[in-house]
Amino acid sequence: MQIAARSEVVEAAAQLARCQRLLVLTGAGSSADAGVPTFRGEGGLWNDRRVEELASPEGFANDRDGVWTWYRERRLQVASCQPHPGQRALALLQRHLTQPNQVLMATTNEDDLLDRAGVKGVVHLHGSLFDTQCSAECGWIARDDADNALSFLPCPECGAPSRPGSVWYGETVPRSGLSKIAAFDPDGCLVVGLSCLVQPVAGIPPELVNHGCPVVEINPSETPISPVVLTSIRSTAKHVLPILVDLLTSHTVRDQTRRLT
Repeated sequence: MQIAARSEVVEAAAQLARCQRLLVLTGAGSSADAGVPTFRGEGGLWNDRRVEELASPEGFANDRDGVWTWYRERRLQVASCQPHPGQRALALLQRHLTQPNQVLMATTNEDDLLDRAGVKGVVHLHGSLFDTQCSAECGWIARDDADNALSFLPCPECGAPSRPGSVWYGETVPRSGLSKIAAFDPDGCLVVGLSCLVQPVAGIPPELVNHGCPVVEINPSETPISPVVLTSIRSTAKHVLPILVDLLTSHTVRDQTRRLT
């Protein structure tokens, strides 16, 4: 794995240090550093099965037990993983930059690694792996991370089958998460391990670029936004984020940036 040049990270820190409302968007590549299999790429979790068989309303209707078996295995797998230094660094960044700056963390990941790392108020744009909810959309949803017991039971409100709390392929991303980002009104963005292939989330960084906001990407692979962001660092989150956060929380770096703006 290529390690980013320190000059790249310093430049990224200088750009993001000007932000008063920094949005951090993380994707599967960030959690992959903690041992969570990705959905795409070499070694991806879905390479031996069609997506529609496991994560779609049609797949659930055709093989409810098979889908739930896969999700229960995923829950156990994620529960055995621990947040990596980069994710813990993001929690430190959030705690440090409370006033006058703010940081909002949003993720397309279904896991809870950012939450366990200490990040507060994570916006789970694609739902949560550890939630169980009503498949008939009566509104019932509950945390099911203790023993998976709720996944074996029908919805206690209406009796419909229960389903995982993830957003499946073919479903619309809930407006609540996107509304939180819009209300936050970010003036900069740090994109970490996001493939930038799935809309509408993939459209957020380019929109910020179009508005003149600094956008920095950390990803070992090139993505559709790599050519348009200010800095695209080819490395992993666990290697770059601790250094980047150290610079962003440095009074020296921030003071120098303010004098230049």
